[in-house]
Amino acid sequence: MNQQALLHVAGEPILGHLRMFRRDRVGMMLELAAAHPEIVEVSMGIVRRLVVVSAPALANEVLVQRNAAFAKAPGLTIFLKPVLGDGLLTSEHRTHEKQRKLLAPAFAHKRIAGYATAMAERAQRFTANWKEGQQVDVAEEMMKLTFEIVGKTLFDAEVGADADVVGNAVEVAMNQAVAQLGSPIPIPPFVPTPGNLRYRRAVGQLDEIVYRMIRERRQQGGDRGDVLSMLLSAKDEAGDGMTDREVRDESMTLFLAGHETTANGLAWTFYLLARHPEVRARLEAELDALGHVPTYDDLKQLPYTIAVFKEAMRLYPPVYIIARRAIEDTVVGGRKIGKNAIVIINVVGLHKRADVFPDPERFDPERFLGDRERQLPRGAYIPFSVGPRNCIGNHFALMEAHLLLATIAQRVRFELQRKAPAELEQLVTLRPKNGLPARVTLR
Repeated sequence: MNQQALLHVAGEPILGHLRMFRRDRVGMMLELAAAHPEIVEVSMGIVRRLVVVSAPALANEVLVQRNAAFAKAPGLTIFLKPVLGDGLLTSEHRTHEKQRKLLAPAFAHKRIAGYATAMAERAQRFTANWKEGQQVDVAEEMMKLTFEIVGKTLFDAEVGADADVVGNAVEVAMNQAVAQLGSPIPIPPFVPTPGNLRYRRAVGQLDEIVYRMIRERRQQGGDRGDVLSMLLSAKDEAGDGMTDREVRDESMTLFLAGHETTANGLAWTFYLLARHPEVRARLEAELDALGHVPTYDDLKQLPYTIAVFKEAMRLYPPVYIIARRAIEDTVVGGRKIGKNAIVIINVVGLHKRADVFPDPERFDPERFLGDRERQLPRGAYIPFSVGPRNCIGNHFALMEAHLLLATIAQRVRFELQRKAPAELEQLVTLRPKNGLPARVTLR
């Protein structure tokens, strides 16, 4: 095979692309995708470099075909390690395979369908508290709702009272991790800087909640058929159970990953609906034709509803970049990738390629109706990643979003209080900056 050297774009003197990475990662990724629509290497200061992949086929090559040549990048394995520990998101190879096999039954189709009743009940209860003309922050409300749902469905725990503590702690952790990734000299979490000390306090708050949940369940005993029961009853080949620390790491990973991305996806969906009344009208017509509060069995009758959510995730992918580290010398798209190179899968750039999604900035849910999604090139639309490391909860998240969007939009509309386009808060996930203040209108 003929191998070519990577095209290298140095950027600014000394800093390279580091300043833009810190200021506007999404803008940087879109610029790179437009100028270099396949693969390119960029400088991040004097010594660090990133390989940015913006072509569907090459994204598929990294995440699927050559998956064994890559591991998770330092963003997860170092800077988010205090939060996630050695859970499913950060573990590698045999350990990851073992953990994924353990957790897979919790996300089987039959089990996911069983979660739907609790999801629908929580959504109805949540929206019943909203009054005509009430001012709410849509982004904050979606965070609270999805956090409550993950707690109940996966851990059979009531966690609503902890939502504010968890939300603040997660924001501190993500801000610190992102700040270090964009620093000329990243400082690992164990160094006691003021930022890292705030980070430790935030992790301590999260630990207090999760360990309390584990302690109470160990005392109660019994199998409730949820994820926590599975973790507490799991045995390895030697017959040994999981330690509290191991259960904590898996629980923390599922808690945070299980509500953050879905909440952001829903927040952006309601934002787009408020700015596109013609799409909202079509969505409401589909929901009104149903004639009753949606259940799991009704979802197949609501194709436009899930298409709306999928299109929102195309425009505002909650996980907008996916990072990998090459663990050996390899080749991607005929280009040499050296061992320890950091490879960025440019999710937001992939989702806005005009050759795949014509008029890519337009909000058009019809892109995901009928067979159109199946006709997309592999690697072109990857809000949950692809390959062996794809999100284990992707079907859970889609079903949850489908049901929550249908339940909420059937009862209320949100009228945005700011006319200007929402700014992006580019943390580990993509959030609306300063939330989404809105006025509730009952339907």
